[in-house]
Amino acid sequence: MGDEIRNAIEGGTYHGPVLQGREIQYHHHHHAAATIRAPRQLAPEPDVFVDRHPVFAELERAAAGRAARSTPLIVALTGLGGMGKTATALRWLHRLRRHFPGGQLQADMSPHGHLQPLDPHSVLQGFVQELGTRADERPAGQAALEAHYRSLTAHAPLLVLLDDVVNVGQVRPLLPAHPGSVVVVTSRMPLTALKGRYPSMLGLTLGSLDREASAELFRAVAGEDAVPGAAALESVLAACGGYPLAVRIAAARAGELYGLGEDPAELARELGDHRTRLEALEVDDLSVPQVLGAVHLSLADGPAALYRALGAHPTPEFSRDLVKWLAGNDTDTRTLVRERVLEPAGEGRVRMHRLVHDHARSLADGRAPVDRILEWYLRRAAAVERLVSDRWRYGPVFTGPGEDAASTDATEALDAFEPDRANAVAAARLAHDLGRYAMAWQLAEALRGFFFRRKYHPDWIEVCELGLKAAGACGDDLAVARMHYELAFAHADRGDAADAGTAGRHYREALRLASAAGHARTESSALEGLGLLALREGAPEDAAEHFRRAARALDGLDHPRGRALLTFHLGRAHAAAHRHQEAADLLLRARRMFAELPGRPDRFNEAKSLWHHARARLRADRPDEALPSLDEAVTLIATCGAPKEQADILLDRGDLLATQGNRPEAQTDWREALTLYEQASSASAERARQRLS
Repeated sequence: MGDEIRNAIEGGTYHGPVLQGREIQYHHHHHAAATIRAPRQLAPEPDVFVDRHPVFAELERAAAGRAARSTPLIVALTGLGGMGKTATALRWLHRLRRHFPGGQLQADMSPHGHLQPLDPHSVLQGFVQELGTRADERPAGQAALEAHYRSLTAHAPLLVLLDDVVNVGQVRPLLPAHPGSVVVVTSRMPLTALKGRYPSMLGLTLGSLDREASAELFRAVAGEDAVPGAAALESVLAACGGYPLAVRIAAARAGELYGLGEDPAELARELGDHRTRLEALEVDDLSVPQVLGAVHLSLADGPAALYRALGAHPTPEFSRDLVKWLAGNDTDTRTLVRERVLEPAGEGRVRMHRLVHDHARSLADGRAPVDRILEWYLRRAAAVERLVSDRWRYGPVFTGPGEDAASTDATEALDAFEPDRANAVAAARLAHDLGRYAMAWQLAEALRGFFFRRKYHPDWIEVCELGLKAAGACGDDLAVARMHYELAFAHADRGDAADAGTAGRHYREALRLASAAGHARTESSALEGLGLLALREGAPEDAAEHFRRAARALDGLDHPRGRALLTFHLGRAHAAAHRHQEAADLLLRARRMFAELPGRPDRFNEAKSLWHHARARLRADRPDEALPSLDEAVTLIATCGAPKEQADILLDRGDLLATQGNRPEAQTDWREALTLYEQASSASAERARQRLS
């Protein structure tokens, strides 16, 4: 037998565990440490890219300071969908990538739309895998996974693009640890909370391209042969409004038309009509309506309803107060601003991009938003009208307590209405075109005070013509008479060569209708207007007779303002007939009547009475009595927001001062008159220039 194999423990006492075995084998399993990869996830940069030079300048300045940072640089590019945020980000990041040995990561944070933002945990899993961690080695918990990601990204700076972020919670877990890293976030929203959490974040908003950049982009995409003629190209670019997605689609369509042997200028005709514009901006999976539709669908009920209501507005730019009026709150307005559906357009004003407005209009809900919009302009115009004049009006909007104007000062109220002038005219057109006839003629009446003081005669006459047609459609004879009167007054105030004849025809028609209706106030107003035309045509006796008839028409009526006006006009007629003392007496009496009107004085007509009193005294060779009246008139008219009349009075005072040898003060008056005439776009500016030359 050979050597005995014994399995025994001998030789003393042993404490602790003891292993006995015949054969013991030791196996050491060695797992190599995972290698951190440098991912290359950035999508290719756009092959055609234009402009954004100010944005890149800001980005380069921010990137230049990376070495001194203790945290990654975060850049948020925000703007409306289709504005080129992703293209801008990729363009810049591709410029930087050689300086980032840690690689590049990219993720679409809302691939299924803003209503379904992607969970950052799933993105984080993908990033960790790209950085070299296998799925079976990935930490299970969210906190552990985030910590692991930070470890993986701590060794070298890398670039991260988080595209189409919906909320700040999607960003924080995906920030790399290396302080030299750069994270670019694109979003429709301003991501204010991200700025609050990371104050050094750089936020940049992408707006529309300018005309030159739009043309460059169009040519690059379409190809030079497919670019339509200059006029058609301008029309196409205007329709696109600098919206990069729209320019690209329009250019692609122009290239397609050219390739089919058709005229690319056809595109201008399609884009020039708002009814076909959006349809013309769809090519395969590139679609302006689809992008804007996604914006609308992502809105909550309140902001979505406001979006559609604003589509009913006749223009894409409007007062923020109007938006609040439509919404019934300011919260929905702020939401649309955050979503870049609305953008600031000056103090207290916002705008929609033209194509956004077209899209909203295609979704507009029936009559209600239109009626609310028209009501807002009517109430605003009526508030200004009430403030600048106590004249009698017929419209129902004036029968009850009205809305307060933006200010109790006439000049401030008129200034506040200035930004809405074009919109008010567009509202009158809309009211007429959609058959809101009562609104249309009331707008014409309500806008008179603004137009009379500010002298926008083409707009004024257009609104009155629409009002006249609308009143006729209503079948209201007195409204028709009032619109004839308003239209006559606007033509007479403009005073061009053909205006006197036109004004006379409308005054006479107003007189005929008012007499038939037995409406003494309108009859008196029409006679007053005919008297003023006669006075302008050098027939003071005829004018005086018209004024006396107008006064008789008011017998039995409580109308002190009307009587004051007729006294003023009669004084002017006497002055024109060289009855200087009678004129002076009547004009001073008129001034007192305007000052003593019940309710409040009429400072505007007080100033005019004093001005014409001064002119009458000058004709009577009494300049010593003229200057005090001119001084007082200058003081009064300055409070009325009437630049044309203020300039007229200053010009006359300057002339008088010059004849008295006081040329320095005369030039001061003439210079101020010139400024006011230019402000009012008045041809009388030339008279002031001649005096100053």
